Amino acid sequence: MRTRIKISIASLALSCLFIAEQGMAVEPASRIPPPPPPRFDNLDQQLQNLIVQRNLTVPNLAALNIPSISDPIAQLGKKLFFTKNLGGNQTAACASCHHPLLAGADTLSLPVGVNAIDETNQAAHDLLGSGRFSNTADNTPLVPRNSPTIFNIALYVRGLFWDSRVERDRNGAILTPDSMIDQQGRRRADSNFTPNDSLATAQAGFPVTSVEEMRAEFIPGIDNNALREALNSRFNNSMAQFINQWPAQFSTVFNDETITFKHIARAIGEYERSMVFINNPWFNYLKGDLQALNNDQKAGALLFFTPPQNGGAGCAACHNGPSFSDERHHLVAFPQIGVGKDNASNTATNTDFGRENVTNNNADRYHFRTPSLLNIAHTAPYGHSGAYQTLEQVVRHYSNPRGAINQLFGSNVAADINENSAYCQLEQIQGLMLKNSQSCASIFNDAHQNSILVASHLEQAQRNEVPARAVLAPQRGLNPTQSAQLVAFLHALSDPCLTDKSCLAPWLLSPEEQDNFPDQFLLKAVDQDGNTL
Repeated sequence: MRTRIKISIASLALSCLFIAEQGMAVEPASRIPPPPPPRFDNLDQQLQNLIVQRNLTVPNLAALNIPSISDPIAQLGKKLFFTKNLGGNQTAACASCHHPLLAGADTLSLPVGVNAIDETNQAAHDLLGSGRFSNTADNTPLVPRNSPTIFNIALYVRGLFWDSRVERDRNGAILTPDSMIDQQGRRRADSNFTPNDSLATAQAGFPVTSVEEMRAEFIPGIDNNALREALNSRFNNSMAQFINQWPAQFSTVFNDETITFKHIARAIGEYERSMVFINNPWFNYLKGDLQALNNDQKAGALLFFTPPQNGGAGCAACHNGPSFSDERHHLVAFPQIGVGKDNASNTATNTDFGRENVTNNNADRYHFRTPSLLNIAHTAPYGHSGAYQTLEQVVRHYSNPRGAINQLFGSNVAADINENSAYCQLEQIQGLMLKNSQSCASIFNDAHQNSILVASHLEQAQRNEVPARAVLAPQRGLNPTQSAQLVAFLHALSDPCLTDKSCLAPWLLSPEEQDNFPDQFLLKAVDQDGNTL
């Protein structure tokens, strides 16, 4: 997540003017008129009735066995999270894409993993966020999907990653990309994990295997388990070039200086699971503080939780549960920018089939896991490829995906990208334009066309012309006031700790911990101005 986006309510109310300002036509979202706004004279009564009807409660953290950041294993995981020694060529750490002071992510549309450079083409492995570029010919990011925040990862019980390639089945077994595939084409339990392991533990073993994220060209040709064993040997003093203090650190936690990658993954997973930030106005309201929300936020909550047939926006159909996510995968046609996942497309570039890449079922094409909305105001850019910068754009998308995509790129022609469009204003795109003196349209030049392909697939699925497991239904449009109210409610899901460095301090390395770091590969994060994060 990221600590940068702060949107005023006044700006939200003006979002409807964007189309006129761009001077372009956008297809009408629906012929269904928007619902009337809630009356402000009885907002609390309406909201209290809805809370009872839907049995809305705060998350039950006790049932999740969440560790404290002060627990020794979480403390060990914190140090592992910040070592670049887990990167194949020591240029990236877990924190490179998921820093606590960047709301558990990196603030970029698409991550830059290994071999990062700055705008002057100098190696800049510790530079995070804006100004971090890929050391490739065109400097575009090679990681195909937006970095999801690791905050509140403990609230997920079904799956992790945008496609849930790490997930728990109905019997409690953990399935991963390393799982065996049975004769029916279904994944079986990954033998590296038991039902007692957390999803976060399993997840921690996969960024290190990605060439673009952390692995680089480290020992090509070996399988994931062999790769992890090779990385593990850097921590147990079995190699002369990697003598360090890690064995003593592991002995404190596991009562044994023997180090396995499972120990590494478990420590990182427990550090991540300790990052629970849910002290937000909405949960305070649920606890009985009726002053925790303002009237716009209360009206937005009514829209959020009320089904469309009853005059609401129906967001809670998918954004429900303790994390505001049903943890399922849906076809909603968010824009597709970036390098994709090597899936075929009708353009010069490939695209990203999402969940289909895991299940090999074309009914899952372009389906992505419902993201959590907790702290959503701090986790821009949005979507699996980080194409939307604001919550207003996201809200607008659900009413009219094709129109919102055309508006994003500033054109109704799929092959075109308007240089003044919102897409071209994305911070990462702006950085590439300035660094390379290139046009916006030349960066991911098939981004608009690929995005329209996804919108067309959604429209075909809505007409039952192609198979699809979970399709966004045609939505009721919201008027500008209602859109602003809905976004105001989304801001009420933010924990103020995310903007307070002293509050986040337990999850950061203290100066003393940095001075006594177990190896020489500590990530000392800085921003593009050289300021320490």
